[in-house]
Amino acid sequence: MIRSGKLVFLFTFFALLVQSLFFFADKPDEFLAIPLTLILGGAAAYFIGKDANLEDAEFQVNIFLLAFSIRIWAGLALYGWGLSGVFGDEDASEYISGWRVAENWYRNGFDGFISDLSRVIFEKTNIGQSVIWGIPMFIAGGPSRMIVSVINSFAGSLLVIVIYRMSRRIFGSQTARISAILAAFWASFLLLSAGTLKEMLVILFEWTVLYLAVRNPKGLSVSDGLLAIPALLALYVTRFYALYIVAAAFLFRIIITGRRNLIRNAVLGVIVVGSVMIVLNAGGVINRDFERLERQNEVIDSWRTDVAESTGSGTGIYAEFEGSSVAIPVATLYFLFAPFPWEFFSGTPRNSFAVVENLAIIIILIIGFPALKIFFKDKLFEIAPILVFCVLYAGMHIWGLANIGLAWRHKQTIMPMFFMLVALGITHRKQGLQIIGQKLTRKQNSLRVYKTT
Repeated sequence: MIRSGKLVFLFTFFALLVQSLFFFADKPDEFLAIPLTLILGGAAAYFIGKDANLEDAEFQVNIFLLAFSIRIWAGLALYGWGLSGVFGDEDASEYISGWRVAENWYRNGFDGFISDLSRVIFEKTNIGQSVIWGIPMFIAGGPSRMIVSVINSFAGSLLVIVIYRMSRRIFGSQTARISAILAAFWASFLLLSAGTLKEMLVILFEWTVLYLAVRNPKGLSVSDGLLAIPALLALYVTRFYALYIVAAAFLFRIIITGRRNLIRNAVLGVIVVGSVMIVLNAGGVINRDFERLERQNEVIDSWRTDVAESTGSGTGIYAEFEGSSVAIPVATLYFLFAPFPWEFFSGTPRNSFAVVENLAIIIILIIGFPALKIFFKDKLFEIAPILVFCVLYAGMHIWGLANIGLAWRHKQTIMPMFFMLVALGITHRKQGLQIIGQKLTRKQNSLRVYKTT
């Protein structure tokens, strides 16, 4: 099935073309999604397979095109077939932010573009996705949900490749393939990729930086650092507080580059981190961003509560429990395991998907439990930056942002780590069965030889 990615993509492209003529006949702005799909899919497939060996390139290209195709179909289902309300669409109007900046560019030309770029970098970070979406909307000449869906689908498909390459680097090719397949077909990732939220863009930027941090076994290289700069900038303008978390994981990688020089690197890392924090604090950047985070939390707190109640994905934990000693453990359970099995029939179908996914993760982890030793002990130095990021990010949303109503969405940020853990468990179990089978075969052969003699 994986080998048929190119054929599936071509079929999907022509299906998008035909269905767009039918579903979007009265919305010509949506038609730009057709050539955009072909350009993004073709260019990515070319560059993904350009420098890899034949077998590895073939798998990566096909899994990317399969992931992209199924996300395009999901986008058509949501916005062509009109199923967005059925599956839940919390930020149904977020794509309009792209059209607002495009309108500004129409009115003020290049000066409008520079002003918006300056605004999302220096003044109102966390809305940088509007510039990313606004560029194709400017070309289209109007607001388009399918354009946003295609861009997000492209980001979700690239994330599959990032997860594959990261997992291959740390755990090997077999585990990497299973990780990529899980990421490509995971229902929650599909819905986030095909939707009009910025979530999948943010997750791609975060995990691209993490991949650059761990891809070189000998430590960070100059090229890794240079490539991380645009990803860090894109992350800052789309989710500014995540930059601090990713930067902490990136710097942690510097500290633990090698076991021999661990103390030296630790001292150097403390000096570097301390110096950076002093400079940022002296410039007022840290205070400004934390004040912005506090304002953001206050402004959307009621909105989070409404979403929690309407989607059934969680609740305002800290509003129900007095004292953090009870609230934090409860919030942790919600973040990692909500929605729970008894919530299958509550909320939207998206909530039901999440219930099934949580059960699947728990079952597979139980089956592959012996692989936990490999993940957390044998490969600890390799995955330490990833663990640092996941712990800090989850901890911030559990403790800092207080509301767990959006647990389903924010949990997706740390899902790539679970994909690798589950894939390692499956690989470990499979290898164990193969070893047992080989031993039984040798034993049977030895018995046959003994009987013959």
